[in-house]
Amino acid sequence: MTPKDFLNFIRWKNVIMIGILLFLIKYVLFERFELNVTLDHFHYVLLVVSTICIAVAGYIINDINDIEADRINKPERLFVGSKISRTHAYNLFIGFNSFGLLTGMYLSYHVGHTSYFIIYVLTSLLLYQYAKYIKKKLLIGNLLVAFAVFLSILLPLVFDLLPVTNPLNESRQLVVFKLISVLALFGFFMTVIREFVKDIEDVKGDKKIGARSLPIVLGVPKTKGIVLATTLVLSAAVAFFAVMLVSFDLIATIYLSIFVLAPLLYFMFYLRKAKSQNELHRSSGLLKVIMLLGILTLLLIKSA
Repeated sequence: MTPKDFLNFIRWKNVIMIGILLFLIKYVLFERFELNVTLDHFHYVLLVVSTICIAVAGYIINDINDIEADRINKPERLFVGSKISRTHAYNLFIGFNSFGLLTGMYLSYHVGHTSYFIIYVLTSLLLYQYAKYIKKKLLIGNLLVAFAVFLSILLPLVFDLLPVTNPLNESRQLVVFKLISVLALFGFFMTVIREFVKDIEDVKGDKKIGARSLPIVLGVPKTKGIVLATTLVLSAAVAFFAVMLVSFDLIATIYLSIFVLAPLLYFMFYLRKAKSQNELHRSSGLLKVIMLLGILTLLLIKSA
């Protein structure tokens, strides 16, 4: 396996997006609002690295259990059994997952709340169960992956803000709690939409392995209708949030309208006409770009 293959295997673009998101939360949002925080630079880097490790482990175990479907859906992007052995891939999964969990355990102890470790355990188990058993089940797998994304976005709140939140600072901390919760919900729904699009793209291979994805059970046209309806609801929520910001942050409102809301509407138009696997793949890629643009909104939100 070449270095380029390895980077693609661990989904380097997704890894960079996770890193950008978590660093923006602490070093832009938290600092702009002058919040009390728990983690120093070193320990926050550990939080980011542990989150990335759990995510990469999830990608790897998914590839290990998806060989048969991937041979049909994306033979050019097949890694396990082609560019890396199943045994080597499983060893990488154990390595990334173990490092992520052990680091999460240490961080939970470091902030004085060992119960926080359950978030790492839960996320790891969800991703493993998804790849091994749940992915073939109707709807549950899609929601599970989205929930894992939701949890990962909330990690800075749990580990960096919660331990030092008290009656003296809770009003200011609460503003950022709400902002990140909105971002986590945005990530959840964007992931649900993208998972549905990927299911449409992967119908042939999923049928081969006996999966019961939405397009297999309901058909592609109805699944597209559900995707469009969900995207419309999300677009309305983004528009509402932009309007809420207009009175004290006009630049953020303009940015959301041009770089998040407009692309979401374009995605709806493009998906309606998409038929080929390449067009569906581009639709999925467009959603990833929109998610990144949504994350970058953090650069613009100002403290009131």
